[in-house]
Parts: sequence; structure tokens; C-alpha cells
Amino acid sequence: MSSPSFIRVSSTHFTWKDKPYFLVGANYWQAMNLSMSTGNRTRVLQDLEKLKQMGINNVRIMAGSEGPNEEPFRMKPALMKEPKVYDESVFEGLDWFLDQLSKFDMTATMTLSNFWQWSGGFAQYVSWCDPTHPPIPYPTSSDFTTFELFASRFYSDPSIYPACQSLYQHHVRTVLTRRNTFNGKLYKEDPVIFAWELANEPQIVLGDNGRKIVRTWIEESARVIKDLDANHLVTTGAEGKNGKDWFLEMHECSDIDYASAHVWVENWGYYDSNDPSTENYTRAENFMLNFIDNVSKWSTEELGKPVYLAEYGLARDGWLPVSKYSPSAPTINRNKYYSSLMNKVLSLEKSRSFSGQAFWAYSGIARPVDPPPQWLGDPPHEPAGWYSVYDADEETLQIIRTHSDEVKKLEE
Repeated sequence: MSSPSFIRVSSTHFTWKDKPYFLVGANYWQAMNLSMSTGNRTRVLQDLEKLKQMGINNVRIMAGSEGPNEEPFRMKPALMKEPKVYDESVFEGLDWFLDQLSKFDMTATMTLSNFWQWSGGFAQYVSWCDPTHPPIPYPTSSDFTTFELFASRFYSDPSIYPACQSLYQHHVRTVLTRRNTFNGKLYKEDPVIFAWELANEPQIVLGDNGRKIVRTWIEESARVIKDLDANHLVTTGAEGKNGKDWFLEMHECSDIDYASAHVWVENWGYYDSNDPSTENYTRAENFMLNFIDNVSKWSTEELGKPVYLAEYGLARDGWLPVSKYSPSAPTINRNKYYSSLMNKVLSLEKSRSFSGQAFWAYSGIARPVDPPPQWLGDPPHEPAGWYSVYDADEETLQIIRTHSDEVKKLEE
């Protein structure tokens, strides 16, 4: 039986200790490396304190990264530096971070792998299982397809599928059965962990047949977790960008406890951060509001499951002389967007039709001008400062704080 200290699902929302529970989250994917003994634990504690002041109760972090460390634009050092071989110092960083979280009244969403290359991810598994293949094709702004096809082989290529899944499932078991070196708790028994995400943004570029391929992988992977861990929730880590049929198929599995969604208006072509026009902003906001409505209906009305918006962000204003990647650039549109999104989520939470949101991503006291590695909220392959939220972004932080205060009223 699951302990009452673990967060549970009740119909279309979460509960904790038999009361409604809503997530006010932040992406802090870099926690594992920052928390190494050679990282910056002082900064982590400062960041966590600020997040707590903002009312954050959940952080989404990476619980998997794959080497080799010589690859460019990666989380380094990697947790798994070669197949089934782990860097204990990185694992101890994850141990330390989880041990600290409980002191700040937060839980962690643990992301076990990644479709994208910035943590190694699926493409690295493919490379390990097919060493005769040329090097991983790095995705460029003009050609993501070559990389996506390569990474999709993780679950679409029958010649390496068994090997890839054997490695992935070994990693899942290794993480879930890990005993924390700081508090002695097994991860699978630690209430500070909210949920396991199968991967960050699992997807495929093979049409309807690809949808079935991904569903099979979801079912197999979620079952591995549930067989080991009766305490924690499981979700896919999916975006929801491909419409209703994809969304439903990726979350129908009975071992998937809640639906995952991400919304990226600039990355998906609905917003231009260099355009100051009202029309530009309105197009982005309308898309976001409609997206949230859709995933809410698909999840709560058709699947009967909660839904958590685990990623969203907006760049700083890019139409002024100062670079939009600079921490000093204004955040007028970002603040409007965050307010609109949180108000929408809150209105749906009141009817138990949504269960939380997490902005991407928290950089805290770090800045792009810091000596590398800065461990900003922007992954190593993206422009430093693109979606970062800093400790000095007081207006943005106040919007989050106000939202958190309203959410707490729903839990009374």
C-alpha cells in the first residue's frame, strides 16, 4: 500500500493527506550536477530558499544523463558515463539534492531520460546500441529531422530495440532502487519524489504507426516502474503538441497516472520575441489559452486523469537595444503571458480540471556572464538567457507568488 505521505490521484486531481493538492512548479533540471560536491551547493540552497519564498512546491529535475563527457552541448559530467556504468559523484549530487528538498517543503518530478541530446538521451542509447552508425547528428535550426529520425530509432528500429530498452530499463531500476547516501532512503520509498517521468518530450517522426510504437514503449516502461514502485506516480513527459489523438494515445495506459503537457509558443512558431506588436503577443496568448483548454478536456473528460503543464516559457522582450538574452532586458510580455497562463490554470483548478503548472526555467543567482558551467535554466545547446528566470526578476517572481497564494486557498 502507498503511504499517506505520498501524493496520490483522486479522479482528475491530486491529493495529499486526503486534501486537494495542486502543483506550483519550477524546472530546475540542472539540480543533479549543481548539487555535486564539486558543484555549487551554496547556490542550490539559495535557489531553493528563493523558490520556497515564491511558493514553489515542486521542481522538475533530470534523473538521468548519458555520456560520454566529450560530446558537445551536454550535461557534464553525465550520470551514466557508459552503458550501465555510473559516476558515483553525480549520483551523490542527486542524493544530496533530494535530501535537501524535504527541508524546503518541495517534491521532485524525476525525469529519467530525454528525447533531446542535451543530456545524452535517446540518441546516446542508439549510439551505444549501434556503434557502427556515424556520430549522432547534432540538431540545427535548419535540420532537426535528421536528428529526430536518429533519436527515434530508440524505439522504432527493431534491430536495436531490445538492446536500447535493456539499457533504459536497467537505468530505471538503478535509479528507483538507489539508496540515498545522505539519508538512507530508497528512492522508491522517498516521499520527496512526486513522480517519475519516462523521458523529457518522447516523440517520433513516423506518423500514425509511430504513435503506436511510442505507446508500446510507454506501456512497457511504465510497467517496469510500477512493478518496482507502488508509491509514486508515473507520467510520460510528453508535450501534447500533436493534437488529440496523439495526446490520448500517449496517456491512455493504465500505468500512466496523469497527463503531461508542455506549451512553447515561440519554438512552435506562434510568437516572435523580437516583434513588439499587440497582434504578435495576442496570437501567442490565444494559442496558449486554447492549448490549455484542450489538454484539460482531453485529460479530465476523456481520460479521467489529472493534467500537469510541466513546461512553458517566454523570452524577454527582444525589440529594444539590449539583447533579449541579457538579464537586464525587460519582461513586459513575459509577465503578461505568465499572468494569463496562471490565471487560466487557476480557473480550471477550481473545477478540478487542471492540477498545476511549472515554468521553464529557474536560473536563480546564476547569470550568463558567470564562468562556465553557469548551469542556467537554459540547457547547454540553447542561447544562454533565452528562457531563464532569475532571482532578480521580481515582477515575474511576484506573479508566481500571488498565484501560489491563490492555489493554497483551494487546498484548504
